[in-house]
Amino acid sequence: MSKAAPANDTPVYLRAYLAPLAPVLARPDVTDIYVNRPGEVWAETLGGAVERHEAPDLDTATLERLARQIAAISHQGISREHPLLSASLPDGSRVQIAAPPATRGSMAIAIRKHVSSDLALSDYVAAGAFADTSRRTVAGKSETDLRLAELLEAGDIAGMLAAAVKARKNILVSGGTSTGKTTFLNALIREIPAEERLILIEDTPELHQHHDNLVGLLAVRGALGEARISATDLLAASLRMRPDRIILGELRGEEAYTFLRAINTGHPGSMTSVHADSAERAIEQIVLLVLQAGTQLSRDDVRHYVRSTVDVYVQLARTRGQRRVAEVLLA
Repeated sequence: MSKAAPANDTPVYLRAYLAPLAPVLARPDVTDIYVNRPGEVWAETLGGAVERHEAPDLDTATLERLARQIAAISHQGISREHPLLSASLPDGSRVQIAAPPATRGSMAIAIRKHVSSDLALSDYVAAGAFADTSRRTVAGKSETDLRLAELLEAGDIAGMLAAAVKARKNILVSGGTSTGKTTFLNALIREIPAEERLILIEDTPELHQHHDNLVGLLAVRGALGEARISATDLLAASLRMRPDRIILGELRGEEAYTFLRAINTGHPGSMTSVHADSAERAIEQIVLLVLQAGTQLSRDDVRHYVRSTVDVYVQLARTRGQRRVAEVLLA
């Protein structure tokens, strides 16, 4: 369920400037909130409907103060020299702010509410999320691969994914915006044996910590005296912390190559996610991220490296507001 942060968890000034948004922030059926200009709020619901609400108290001055408060609690700044801000609210909701001169006029704010859904694979089965899943197998000939292929071809997708996790297969979850990639990663993490040591790497704490022997690392954007710590930095540090598996919340940049190298050198069973519209496009997206990092490898070499490193691809989709597993590829 999505929910607004408890009052005593939110700084008083921030709470005051969030007041015009409070009615939609408090609604459990709202997933995203947009402010395109002063005086109005747009809300997107779980069913995919988009609503417009009048917000007369949300004037330009309030928007500017709200942006400064969000910047302050995230130890960042926002100004004409730095008009873009990516941050989080105290409840974990993600915020993106664009201010002049990076906009045509007024400030724009987008809030993705923090969803604390903690689902198991069995919950996806019960919800019918695997009912129309496309299945493809190009697996190797090991006994484990053959068993996974049998489960997949038999339509036991949840069983196949659970077995793949226990067999320490590397898994990539892909999908578009608001398809539930983090929630599905959490479901996969629940299948990891309790005795294993996990390192979670994120920029916003969203992955659930079910395991006792677990360390959660957070990337820091760096401002107001804080050092900038990237996902690449955290991946390098994690290798010295003796993880059994590395769980990277999302591949977004140069860390893609570092992650592939890390899981290919002694950390099988690792997982991550990426924005893409199909399993094949997920591969191409990772190839692009690796090439942008400046590797000397050719595109074909990188593509082969990705295919030989990632064992299972899970593509998520959202149709008429309902999240589902659109495709599973066993590589």
